[in-house]
Amino acid sequence: MVFFNGLINISLSAIVAYPSSCMSFYLYLFWCFLATVSHVDATEMIRADRSETILRDAGVLRIESGGVSYRHTERALSVTADSARMWIPDGVLSRARFFGGVIYRDSTRTLGADAMTYHPRSELATFHGGVRVIERDRLLSAQRVTYRKKANLLEADGGATLNYSRKQISLRAPAMLYHVLADSGSGTGGVQAVRSPETRGDSLAVRSDSMHFANLGNRIRFSGRVRMDHAGMRAQAPRGRYFRRTDRLELEGGTSAVWIQDDEARTDSVALKAERMHVHGAGGNTLDKIVLIGAARLRKEAVQPDNDDAQLVQADSVVLEMTDGRIAVIDASGEASTMLTSRDGASVDLKGNRIRMGLPEGDLDSLTVHGEGSGAYVSSDGAAVSQISGGSIAFDFEEGAVIAVLIRETARCAHRSETGKTGDIRLSGDSVILTFDGDRLANVQADGGVRGRYKPAESGDAP
Repeated sequence: MVFFNGLINISLSAIVAYPSSCMSFYLYLFWCFLATVSHVDATEMIRADRSETILRDAGVLRIESGGVSYRHTERALSVTADSARMWIPDGVLSRARFFGGVIYRDSTRTLGADAMTYHPRSELATFHGGVRVIERDRLLSAQRVTYRKKANLLEADGGATLNYSRKQISLRAPAMLYHVLADSGSGTGGVQAVRSPETRGDSLAVRSDSMHFANLGNRIRFSGRVRMDHAGMRAQAPRGRYFRRTDRLELEGGTSAVWIQDDEARTDSVALKAERMHVHGAGGNTLDKIVLIGAARLRKEAVQPDNDDAQLVQADSVVLEMTDGRIAVIDASGEASTMLTSRDGASVDLKGNRIRMGLPEGDLDSLTVHGEGSGAYVSSDGAAVSQISGGSIAFDFEEGAVIAVLIRETARCAHRSETGKTGDIRLSGDSVILTFDGDRLANVQADGGVRGRYKPAESGDAP
């Protein structure tokens, strides 16, 4: 039974009697004015500036307008709107539809929308049009949201976006499920996670077919055609995981990446491949470190200036240490190998257990090989070749060109010149030092248990 307080004017518009076999009546009751207040039961209250009531066989239909307010005291729930329609069979509110500037509040969150349908018995609410769900530092927006309060579940579709303001992470998906208490959920249909606020050129953006997120956005798992963009770097993989606290993105299942490193001095093109790739500092403006794991491969070559140096590195794993978004150190481990082309046109081919390169400001400055290193240095014209091996090998560079090579621990060197200008040299010892003038061998020095053989150059221009 519904009870009304206040002044109520009732006009009986029609009573239609049906045949006796139907035994039913259709009653119209309308126009209830002047700030009406109604109590559906002891826990529910409805207020409106204007109310129209229609009696039907199925029960009462209330049409409210002007400052509509609905409250449920036991559930600490309130709804305000411009207008509403309420179905009240047997004196119990079964369904309500609210329109215009809808604001829904319960004990933990606030939802706003253009319209809402509410089922009190199941505590199910469906919001339409510009929906916004606000809870502490989280904001969920979409065109349509279904709120299952008993299950603490939000189902959003139509351009769903979940923003974690403190974490500076925004999750976007055509359709999204969000488990409120567990703070976890999933997105499907082509999703993305972006760093917010977004800044052009240096913001993190990860896209995939689907994602699962948890722990205030601190853990996000991506599945299916994962693509990452950050500061000109573009990577892809079948799967990926992002850890916000350590600011690390892990790509898995066969990864690749390309990007252009650009500044006033030079422009480099970089290509990466590996079974797995860990990107550190992904949430910041510049990357801190990139780790390639499993069949790692890197190719870096200068785009500007033209005909400049290039490095190809392969190993079980490769660590790239970054400075101001540019590769500063390349550290390759496990059956490592590298092929280099220096600025003067000479080339270096090396193998070892570990290879480490220093590239301050992008220029190759130093190179070391540890653990049974071996390889060759070839002059720019290919006429002179220096075969080298030892427990460790260190190259020094000046303006991108090799100026010295230091070989230690069972050091060996075999130098051959097809032109006969520098002579042929075979030398071993505890250490061997080669120095170069341009790409010509200028001096050879050996220490400790030295053994060797030397064939002088025909031109007398030998080191």
